[in-house]
Amino acid sequence: MLLKDYISEEGIIFASSVSSKKRALELLSEALAKQDSGLTKSKILNALLAREKLGCTGLGKGIAIPHCRMAEIKNTHVAMLKLNDGVEFESSDGLAVKFLFCMVVPENAADDQLRLLAGLAKLLDNDQVRQSIEKCYHASCLYELLCQDPEDLAV
Repeated sequence: MLLKDYISEEGIIFASSVSSKKRALELLSEALAKQDSGLTKSKILNALLAREKLGCTGLGKGIAIPHCRMAEIKNTHVAMLKLNDGVEFESSDGLAVKFLFCMVVPENAADDQLRLLAGLAKLLDNDQVRQSIEKCYHASCLYELLCQDPEDLAV
């Protein structure tokens, strides 16, 4: 799994804080809508909110991976939101979320979705990777970091 196949520098957002989980998802939906002409911010947001009703996508350790499948797209897209102040995301460990990786996947790409989710979860479980993300303050820095081979990041 290489994130560079799914994310663009324009899909990386920095914010000092957001008022709510919904506002975080709105920002991510906006970034994702710019990556695919078949998507709108509202379609993505509605799909993400529906998915969140099925179960929280907060993993713990300040990480969340909101995701959904959409019939309107042919390619998987990822956006990332990095917050200075975390947002409540109903994570099992109770910690506020500071890093959100959001995925929209084609409806018929369940296997790809699971592979990408598992790869992201494994990568972000690494303390060194999270610390490296924490040190980035510009989209270009974070994009360069995320485009590295996961094996090189998680040493």
